[in-house]
Formats: sequence, C-alpha cells, structure tokens
Amino acid sequence: MIPFTPPTLYVRIPTSTPPSESSTACSPQSSRSSSPNSFSLKSSHLTYPMSSSNKRFRTRPIQGLLILSILLVISLPLLHYRREEVKGYFKSEYIKTDISQKHIIPPSGGISDHLKIPLTLEARLNYLLSKPALWQWEMELQNRHQCPFYTFSRNTYFFHDGKPEQWEKIGPTEIRRYRSKMIDYLRTVEREGGNLVWDDSMEKDIPIEDRRGIILTGGEGKTLERLKISLHMLRNVLHTTLPIEVYHFPDELQDANERADLVQEYDVRLKEVNGKAPDGKNWLIKNSAFLASNFTEFVYMDSDNIPLIDPRTLFDSIEYQQSGSVFWADLNKDHPDNAIFRIVGKTCTDEHWPAEAGQMLFDKRGNNGLNLAVLHLSNHMMTNPDMYGFLSYGDKDTFRFSFYALGLPYQQAPKIFATTGGYQTQNGESSLDFCGHSMIQWGLTPLNSKHDPLYHPPPAFLHTILAKHRKNLQSNKLFSHLKKPRLDGISDFLLIRTLYEFTGDCFSLTLKGPDGSFNSENSMMDGQGVDILLLKDILGNGKVWKELEILSEKFVKINQD
Repeated sequence: MIPFTPPTLYVRIPTSTPPSESSTACSPQSSRSSSPNSFSLKSSHLTYPMSSSNKRFRTRPIQGLLILSILLVISLPLLHYRREEVKGYFKSEYIKTDISQKHIIPPSGGISDHLKIPLTLEARLNYLLSKPALWQWEMELQNRHQCPFYTFSRNTYFFHDGKPEQWEKIGPTEIRRYRSKMIDYLRTVEREGGNLVWDDSMEKDIPIEDRRGIILTGGEGKTLERLKISLHMLRNVLHTTLPIEVYHFPDELQDANERADLVQEYDVRLKEVNGKAPDGKNWLIKNSAFLASNFTEFVYMDSDNIPLIDPRTLFDSIEYQQSGSVFWADLNKDHPDNAIFRIVGKTCTDEHWPAEAGQMLFDKRGNNGLNLAVLHLSNHMMTNPDMYGFLSYGDKDTFRFSFYALGLPYQQAPKIFATTGGYQTQNGESSLDFCGHSMIQWGLTPLNSKHDPLYHPPPAFLHTILAKHRKNLQSNKLFSHLKKPRLDGISDFLLIRTLYEFTGDCFSLTLKGPDGSFNSENSMMDGQGVDILLLKDILGNGKVWKELEILSEKFVKINQD
C-alpha cells in the first residue's frame, strides 16, 4: 500500500515577519528566508496563518487588462465628444470662484458665453440681424413674466403713460428697419473716417496723464453757475488731480473773460461741440463730448451733480475693473411691453435698473474695444428722437439699449440711490414730512474690501435733479437728511418692498408691509426697512460736509435769481 502524501504549496514568506517557534516542521531552507527572493516549501496542512496586514492583492494580467478596457470605454466618449464641456468644467466658477467675493455683482446683460459669438463688431451685428422679429403678443408672456407689472413702479412711472399703444404697433417689418438703420449708421461713421472699435493707435499721440479724466457739460446761465459748484468741489475741496474737460455748444461761453476765469480758477479745458437739439434740449451734448474727447477712460458728471469723493478712486474699484463701465440706478424699472426688447432681440429682465445718467464711469477699450461702438450706437439713438423718443427717456436709456443690441455686458453700481433733502415742502415751507428732491449715488467697492460683504461705500455724488427746479428752499434743510432702504444692495430681492416713486414734488420712498427689524412690532423678520439719517453723520463732520453747508446757501441763491 502506497502511503498518502499531502499536496505541497509554494508560498512567499514575508521577510519582515519571522515564522513562529511552532513551525518545527518547516524545511531547513526556511532558515534562509531572510533573502527577499527565498521561497519555503510547506505542506498545506502546516501553513502559517498570515496576518491581514501582510496580505498582498495581486492582479493577474488578464484582470488588469479588463479593468483598463472598462475605464477606457467609459472615459473616451467623455473626453472626445464632450471635450468642450470637460474643458469648460475646469474653467467654471465651481473651480475658481472665491465665495468671499460673492457679494460683488458681476457684469451682466451680454450674450451667453455658450453661444460662442466672437467679440467682434461684425459678429455681434450679424447675431443681431439673425434674431427673430416678433409681434408684441409673441413675446408678451416671456416679458411680463420676467418683468411683472406690479413691481417697481412700472405702471405708475410717468414716462410709460400712453406708450403701450405705440409699442404694440411696432411689428416685424419695423423691427427689421430699426436694426438695418443701426448698421447703416455705423457704416456711415466708418465711411466718414470714424473709428467704431477702439485700438491702441487711437492714443499713441496722447500723453499718459491725458488718457483718463473728467468730462463735464454746460456753459450758460444757471447751468454754468451750478457747474462752478462742482468744479469748486473737485479742485478746492476734494483736490482731484485728474484733467477736466468742459464741453459746451457754440452759442455758449462766448464771454472771453468768463472763459479765462474758468480756465485759471479751476484748471479746465474748454471744448466746443455741435449737436444741440432743435427743441433746445442740451442732453445730446453728452455723447458728442464722449466721442470727441481724447480721454480713453472718463468719469462723466451732469452740471447739477456735486461730487463728494475724488472721482479718481472710482477707476480703482472692483466693479470698474471687472467690466470697463459702471452705471448708477434710476428709480423705476423697465416696462415689459417696451418694443425696444424686441428690437434688440432680448427678453425683458429685472437684473438691471435703468441707468440714471447724471454720472457715468466708462472705458472705451472695454469689451475688446466695442465699448466705443456702444457710444456710436447710443449717438444714433439720441439723434433720432422720432424713432427712439417713445422707447427711451432721454439719453439715459440709450447707453443700456446699445449694450443690449451688441450683446455686451456692463456693470451696475452696487447700491441703490438714497433720496436726499429735508423737512420742508418744495416751496420751502417747514414740514413734518420728509421731501427728497436729490439723489445720493453711492461709491464703488475698493480692492481692499473685496472680501468684506458688510462693506458699504460712502456717498460719491449728490445729483440735485429736482432741487435745481425749486425756489425759496431753506438752505439749512436743503441737504440735511437722506432716506434709504436698509438693505440697499442693487440686486437685493427685498428692494421689492421699498417702492421708489416720483410724485412730482419729491422722490417718494415707501416701505411696503411692516418693518423687518427683528425687534419691531409685527416684524416681517426679513431685515428690510426704510431709514432716515442725517447726511452729516453719513459724510462725517469733515471738510466735505462743512463745504456742502456753505454751498447750500449758494445753491439756493442760484435758484432764486
């Protein structure tokens, strides 16, 4: 009988764990197991239990090949057919956005990047022509959904009165005519030697210190006197060193002594442009000045706008550097039925407030040089009131509509304006009710506050838009207080509860619903409210406030003369 012999098994013995003393049945070769390549012969019934820490996962070649094949099958379609999406993912905000800067509103209003429309004038105009030309009823639901009638004074804003009937009459044929007229105008500018797109050659002969400055307009009567107040603040109080250009029409500033005094006292450059409207309106001068100026970057201010900070600081703001243009908000929002949205091929949206163009910050180089084309297109709209007069209120909307037509983004100032005035009627009688006749437009976000969501900019401009039409006002109550939404971020949803209205006498600001303060009775608990504050406390009891007190008396006197 042949004795049974157990089968044998060859295993590698880990050199770091010696066999235990009970392994006496091992072959004498086990004593040489310290060699990394040594093997020990063991009977299967005598093998040592190995600790889990010493086990090794070994993949056979066929298994590895199978796993690799599966991974390739899964990844190749993603990498090839969706390679743009993969590339876009790694460029997306999910990767690069700093959440500490989310309070800073990005530029908006342009064509979506996913459409991949090149940032050239030809491509943008071709895209405009390719947009469908629609009747009002075809866009009615989308526009009214995006811009509801019952919010932001759309139905009560005086400019909208009687306009819906006119807007409705603009059909597909008229829309195509509007678009063709835009392109014809730009072609005319180009034929006459004008530059439609900014390039470096346009400033090669301009000294660096003259490429950035301040533009003002005005040159006669009370307009000139109010302009001098602004110039005094800029040069003698805020001490700005930016060059200043003052534009006027040929029939203005004809007195040689007056011109000499302005130049000597305020260090300004007087510039003459044509283009006064047949009805005598002078707001057309703005765009003429912008296009004529050698400034590549400029701050513009109306003659009735009193600066409260050195405008130079605005060029260093995050908002300006993000887009190359900043506009400040007006008191109403767009009417959803305005035909301009069908003309420029855009759905009405509440992401923007109409601009209040008493101040602007602009860089002609913005949007790959197409910001210059925006100025030309705006000029076309301003000089054709028969076409655009019932679509836009003066000049203030034409800039925004031009950005829309070319599918370009622009920037809004981060805070809604505060209404400014005092406790007196428009006739100067003391009152228990606050009446705001001017606008405080706030400044922008400096670089050192980009991570601070609680930062609130200081007052930058005091636009005396209604005050200049009022007589007999008390100077000590002229700019004594301001009224503002407690939560006044330009995109804050809760602005829907703070209704701005133009009453004819004042800018009215009304809180809809109870105060949202957490300690108020019957609180909405949302933090929103309307606050009335002393302007002196907001400005600080420094040189700006003290000078403003003095200038209030001069301002009242100008209105009375």
